[in-house]
Amino acid sequence: MDSDAFGEYYKLKIEARLVNGWKLHVWEHATPLLQRYAYHVSKGSQLVIRWDNAPHHRQIRTFPHHKHLKDAILESKEVTIEEILEELERLIKDEN
Repeated sequence: MDSDAFGEYYKLKIEARLVNGWKLHVWEHATPLLQRYAYHVSKGSQLVIRWDNAPHHRQIRTFPHHKHLKDAILESKEVTIEEILEELERLIKDEN
């Protein structure tokens, strides 16, 4: 884990191994004018799912918020880490 904060500015980086062996990478960076995030889940070197708000994929209705699932780019609302963990819990249960 790596974090830093000063006033209204912060950055956070976390890497966690989930119960099924997947890895969750959390990256958040916020300033008073901008909040960026990426929540990336991988199984080995393969992407499972990633949510982010990088300013690409302008064709997505929910731009800049979107998620990557295999080869697809899908609409996504702005998400919180709590929502991500709930979704991952469902995905892990469905995997079994």
